[in-house]
Amino acid sequence: MTDLAYRATGRFWAELAACGVADVVVSPGSRSTPLAVGARNQEGLRITVQLDERVAGFCALGMAKASGRPVALVCTSGTAAANYLPAVAEAHHSGVPLVVCTADRPPELRDTGAGQTIDQVKLYGGHVRWYAEMPCDFDHPDYFARLAVRAATMAAAGPDPGPVHLNWPFRKPLEPQGPVPRFPPTPGQPVAPVRPLADADVEALCRLGGRRGLIVAGALDVDDAGAAAIAAFAEAAGWPVVADAGSQLRGRGPLVLDGAEGVLSRADLAPDVLVRLGGPSSNRAVIEFAGSCPASDRLLVDPRRRWQDPSFGWTAALPSDPASLLDAAAGQMAPADDAWALSWIDAAAAAWDRVEAVLGSGDLLEPLLAATLLRALPPEVSLYASSSMPVRDVTSFWPSDALPRRVLSNRGANGIDGVVSSALGAAQGLDQPVTALVGDVALLHDIGGLLAASLSDADLTVVVPNNGGGGIFSLLPVADGGPEVHFEELFHTPHGVDLGELAGGLGIAYYRAEQADDLAEAVSSATGVAVIEVPIDHAAAMKQRKQLAGLAE
Repeated sequence: MTDLAYRATGRFWAELAACGVADVVVSPGSRSTPLAVGARNQEGLRITVQLDERVAGFCALGMAKASGRPVALVCTSGTAAANYLPAVAEAHHSGVPLVVCTADRPPELRDTGAGQTIDQVKLYGGHVRWYAEMPCDFDHPDYFARLAVRAATMAAAGPDPGPVHLNWPFRKPLEPQGPVPRFPPTPGQPVAPVRPLADADVEALCRLGGRRGLIVAGALDVDDAGAAAIAAFAEAAGWPVVADAGSQLRGRGPLVLDGAEGVLSRADLAPDVLVRLGGPSSNRAVIEFAGSCPASDRLLVDPRRRWQDPSFGWTAALPSDPASLLDAAAGQMAPADDAWALSWIDAAAAAWDRVEAVLGSGDLLEPLLAATLLRALPPEVSLYASSSMPVRDVTSFWPSDALPRRVLSNRGANGIDGVVSSALGAAQGLDQPVTALVGDVALLHDIGGLLAASLSDADLTVVVPNNGGGGIFSLLPVADGGPEVHFEELFHTPHGVDLGELAGGLGIAYYRAEQADDLAEAVSSATGVAVIEVPIDHAAAMKQRKQLAGLAE
């Protein structure tokens, strides 16, 4: 039976490789031996071993998000599988393809008190696109090959990619009883997300040509060509773009605005047509603007057909791929009056000048940190921005002279967990340098990811604005709740951790930057895995944020 199990897993991995899976992240364990050994012996698969399952889950997430290909995960039974849940939940909400393979005890050992045995049947609930329980009978290895094709297809193809879960119960003996079967790679067609383009959607968009339009772009999964196509449409239509950093649109021409959030409330800039691309914005001002905008036509473009918008204020929902849709419509759009775009460009530029005047006269706090980092990073370096304040700061304080670059963020479930691990996975998946902008609490939440990075050959720089706790909570009403809310103890949670000692203990290069020039120099000097700490005066930072908020018109 053991040899049959290895034939089944061998066929499974061979077909998964043929479907375009190139990376498998393995967490060590005994019950998963046939899966791990089978993957390691399959030509065409790169194996990454991560000691911690939570780190492994987010590492695979970062790999898949960066590469656009499904990534497989392998772990043993019990709570090992449960530790994948945070990454699976993020992948579900952000549409990242994962093939999660959890080993399990056979049915006769369940509910018997056997070690490392929990209920793994549909363990991830509604957070996966598809679930399958593998049989313990491995008599038909071709069946498992077909399952691999289905798993990869369900994970990566169709309008809504995401994670799938295959639960593999194995009986002992788990180790191979003879030579491990090897299957040559079979010719296959790598699965890729289907990006449908409906002619009716192109017509619906083109009918709005000539009117005063505005594009609001959240996180988008587009390459350089797709981003260029969206920017070209904006030029053809004469429609300004208010874009999150994760839209991949920033720095792509004058109509992709910097400083736009500072003028969203101006009545003279209210559009007749509002088009939203990608996920919800990370910026509160943009979210509120989109919810209250008086535009008579409001289009939500979402090829995943999930229609994620809490305001439910859209008059039409178009299920086409944004880049394909706008590329097809660009040549058919009647442009808006030139004065419309120019009014937005001038207003946003003046708003950004006011922001820069504040940043240039102050200390190195989080807003100037984000602007300095975007200016200092070479264009080929991707930026992984943590949820909470970093991703918002990168969006709000993207300087007008910064070059385009790829920006990734876990904006599905918006948690701060696993950010370092995700950035590590992106660096490994791309085989390129990645810089992560991570708050101090998020860094401490993922020390395991920092350990994993220290053991890797990745090129990963982690920039940490250290304000001594959860600074974002100081922007919420609870901060003014008086002594009864115990704000410092329950929310700000100062930690007192010496990040230099933490990095040194892990053998990681450490830099401390107290001025903007120090940060730029450290960014250019860092190689391999490095931590750059920027100490932040929390009180001064809150004062500056209030000053910046007061600049909005």
